[in-house]
Amino acid sequence: MTSNSRQLIIGFSIWPTGRWGSAWRLPEAFNGGTVDPTFLAQTIRTAERGLLDYYFIGNNVSSNPASAHANGNEVFKVEGFSLGGYAAAITSKIGIVVTVNSSFTDPFNTARAIATLDHLSQGRAILNIVTGFDGSPAAKNFSLDQHYATTQKYALATEYVEALRKLWDSWESDWLIDDKEGGRFLDPSKGHRINHEGEFFQIQGPLNVPRPPQGHIPIIHAGTSEESFEFGAKYADIRFSPYRSPEWNDAYYKDLHARLAKHGRGPNEQKIVNGVTFFVGATEREARDKFRQVQQLVTEEYTPKAVSDFTGVDLSGVRDTERLLDVVDLGKIPEKAWVIQRALDAYGDEHISLRDFFHFLANNPNNQPPVVGSGKTVANWIEENFQNRAFDGVKIFPAYSRYSLEAFVDLVIPELQHKGIFRKEYAESTVRERWGLPVPPNQYATAANAEQQEAAA
Repeated sequence: MTSNSRQLIIGFSIWPTGRWGSAWRLPEAFNGGTVDPTFLAQTIRTAERGLLDYYFIGNNVSSNPASAHANGNEVFKVEGFSLGGYAAAITSKIGIVVTVNSSFTDPFNTARAIATLDHLSQGRAILNIVTGFDGSPAAKNFSLDQHYATTQKYALATEYVEALRKLWDSWESDWLIDDKEGGRFLDPSKGHRINHEGEFFQIQGPLNVPRPPQGHIPIIHAGTSEESFEFGAKYADIRFSPYRSPEWNDAYYKDLHARLAKHGRGPNEQKIVNGVTFFVGATEREARDKFRQVQQLVTEEYTPKAVSDFTGVDLSGVRDTERLLDVVDLGKIPEKAWVIQRALDAYGDEHISLRDFFHFLANNPNNQPPVVGSGKTVANWIEENFQNRAFDGVKIFPAYSRYSLEAFVDLVIPELQHKGIFRKEYAESTVRERWGLPVPPNQYATAANAEQQEAAA
């Protein structure tokens, strides 16, 4: 792979009990990993062994014990900066993504924590900014009666990021004097009060941590609203995207990139990454068999109504063993056909039954498709979509723990390397260098230099 070639981005999202609904019930699944330091260390080190771009730590600040639809991931989420610091301490190259909810956190604390992580990891910190969904019960954990409406929460998020950038810039890089004989430790003129006065935040500054090695921490964002699209176009270095089909994602990719120019950004300044749940086997048959085994572990009882409601076809008198395509005409439900096609592709069989499809729906695939097959098959799927610009990369969601990540690293990564679209070593030190993102100039240093030049003239 030449230095000028387009590079595939691959991340791993830690889900200690897996992402695919019923997979936690497999005999070999390990479900005690949420707060198990040994397990978490294994996943972190395996992701770095696979030369992945980043280790993604999600966030959920809701707390409802009744929300365990399928497994513990619906109830428990460990605090991200603590796990991020742990990841930084036992790795040296992989990026570390921490997620914060701008609706429920303070810019000063976030700027301080992520800048610290960037220093301790030597330029490997990444910030995923979420805003929470409308009606989120998490609001009641933060002294709010209800969550902000979409327009307000994105107005808040916009001010939040602007405040973060000011705080990251509030110390110039040459702050340290270290004059032992003269007794001058630092130059206080290199620290700047940001004096931010906004609708949501009033922050004096400066930050009490030096400027991060990356200057501004790379930002990730996802969302489906128009406000989210514009926020991402303005600030996100990586934009998470759903996946439906090569054609749908090609149009989605082009739409997202077309928005960048409005904010003075070029198409190379943002990467589009899709979340995918991979079922990888040493052979095609092994992978398909494992996928079928997982589907059969669904605990919900089959009901014709669930499939009828989805397809719009009355199936109340049809046996659950009937072939799905014999009773449902995809041509009559084009808006739903992509989900059914996704199920057919995952099973690898057009003869799946109504019960098979019910199991697929019960596992709630949403916008993260299952991709099932051998290492070569999975690598071919990634290559085709990458080359056709359906996406710039993938974020791995493990179907279950522990094997999913290990299988991807051992079986898929070598195939991608052989194709010349994925790295064989970590050549760059920081995430910004790896993604070709320049370090932004310090806005306060730039202003100070301009004033000095004006005075000299």
